[in-house]
Amino acid sequence: MTVSKAFNYFCFLVLFFIVNALFSVNSHAQQRDMAQPAKGKSPDLVVAQQPSTTQPSNNVIVLNVADIADQANKFVVNIQSTTEDGGTSYGSGFFVEENGLIVTNYHVIREAIKTSGAITIITTDGGSYSASVKGYDDSTDLALLEIKDKTLFTYAKLGDSDGVKVGEWVVAVGSPFGLDHTVTLGIISAKGRSGLDGEYDDYLQTDAAINFGNSGGPLVNVKGEVIGINTLVLAKGQGLGFAIPVNILKEILPQLRDIGRVKRSYLAVETTDISITTAKSLGIPQGIRGIRVAKVERDTPAAKAGLRRDDVITAVNGSPINSTGQFNRLISRIPPGTKVELKIRREEREFVVTAELIEKKPSVEKK
Repeated sequence: MTVSKAFNYFCFLVLFFIVNALFSVNSHAQQRDMAQPAKGKSPDLVVAQQPSTTQPSNNVIVLNVADIADQANKFVVNIQSTTEDGGTSYGSGFFVEENGLIVTNYHVIREAIKTSGAITIITTDGGSYSASVKGYDDSTDLALLEIKDKTLFTYAKLGDSDGVKVGEWVVAVGSPFGLDHTVTLGIISAKGRSGLDGEYDDYLQTDAAINFGNSGGPLVNVKGEVIGINTLVLAKGQGLGFAIPVNILKEILPQLRDIGRVKRSYLAVETTDISITTAKSLGIPQGIRGIRVAKVERDTPAAKAGLRRDDVITAVNGSPINSTGQFNRLISRIPPGTKVELKIRREEREFVVTAELIEKKPSVEKK
């Protein structure tokens, strides 16, 4: 080997060991950083809220389920009520005022209302109280109970369900199958689910486990705020639970508390959501949203306004309509006697009709 070749070989070895040493140091540093928890943070699940841009963000939320559950259990109650056959129905609820007002699902205490049966509230500390029905609304499946006691109860903070985003963490608390104060964790799977149970449907969908007996219990966000009322589950599937958005409760709570029922306006028209197949059959261009008129009764506000079967309602007073549930809720909030403008599409033509709303008669439970 010549002197030149030996020198080149020596330089190659030196360069090789330098590169290898640098790579080893960097690798150990990365492993050390990954193994070391963030300073000041507990080892709970850390959820990083990703920004919409590529800019770095320090907005990090620690999801401490134990703390959320501990906070929620203070205002969550177990509800036991008498059924028509003399048995006991189990459900859940939560305090909304310190003076003993409790929200639950109407279907939890429906049979007790029919039979004037007893309703018993069990609090997290084992206290047992007799409750009466302050008000109920079968259209939204919500009810307000009252405990007449001098005790001041811890009550829930109501959040904003309109601001909830799909993918957010949520905790469900309730008494499935009588197992009181059971806590499950999940996310918001979808919003605005309708066509499941009633004319005002606008459910939050979650994969947090909800079972029979959870009805009436709260769906809580990471701040410990109630954003929904757990109501139903599709038994044929898994992870398909549904909660009434808390903003619906906030709208009707004053009426339930003050007069025991909810006054609503309506048009007396039956509508359905529009599927892709229906849109094609009605000649609705792609991108146009609305609901289909399925039935119009005689001598009703809808009939007097000139609505017909298969008309497509696309807007009310300029507000776009996307679903039957949204349409029913929008109409129900407007005072009876008010005239509203309905933008409709009929046989590829669009025009506006005016209808005068009337008050919807409340349903009466038969005993």
